[in-house]
Amino acid sequence: MTIRMKMRMNVCMAGAALLFCVVASGCANNRDLFAKTSIATRSDVFTEVVNSDAHTGKAIIDFSFAVKRNSYYLMGMYVKHTAPPYRLHLNVDGQTVAFEAEPVLEDKSPIDPNVPDSGIGWKYQFSKRIALTPGKHNLTIALPVDDVIVKREIELLAGLNTVELLPVYGKRSLRPYNGQNFTAGVKTLEVTVQ
Repeated sequence: MTIRMKMRMNVCMAGAALLFCVVASGCANNRDLFAKTSIATRSDVFTEVVNSDAHTGKAIIDFSFAVKRNSYYLMGMYVKHTAPPYRLHLNVDGQTVAFEAEPVLEDKSPIDPNVPDSGIGWKYQFSKRIALTPGKHNLTIALPVDDVIVKREIELLAGLNTVELLPVYGKRSLRPYNGQNFTAGVKTLEVTVQ
């Protein structure tokens, strides 16, 4: 092995180590944020609702979030993401709740570059109804598997309010995708309040 080859190998190893440190430090920072999002500092902000009639004068929020996750094909079966499970964490003014859903295998074929969720993957549908006082509230939404945290201040009116979370997927430049597609994972979330 020549000296030049050894130097190249050392430079490559140093670059790989530096890249690993940068990635690991980014994950560590988000890990702290996820921990803060999932730890409840209050328990008096909202209650989960079964019957909205019992909550007169309160702001009722219907949360909904549909997301598609990549699947892989193994020995004749499509396998879903299980470790860790795919969850949505919601923090409203310090009170937390975790959303869980059983995914359904969805096939939207053929792949259309204009439809971000086209293709075969696992569709998760999260929903929850909560009641809280009308007014401004700080909302933090976390998707730990996708390493996404979104913070937003929302204003709620008395009565029924709808908060819809829309995934913004990463982009794939390879055909047949040519744009945003669920196979690239969730990049961020858009929050709409109605």
